Amino acid sequence: MENRYWLVNLEALSERHSYLGVSGDMASMSLIELWGLYLYLLRLSEGRGA
Repeated sequence: MENRYWLVNLEALSERHSYLGVSGDMASMSLIELWGLYLYLLRLSEGRGA
């Protein structure tokens, strides 16, 4: 997965893990917060957990 598309991938990951309820908060997050969220959701989707 290429890092230059991480914002697009973040949107897909947030939809995939919608049960976490983060989609509504993403608009108010800074880029560094979004990056952290992306890494967390990526770990969840790869089965590595929290």
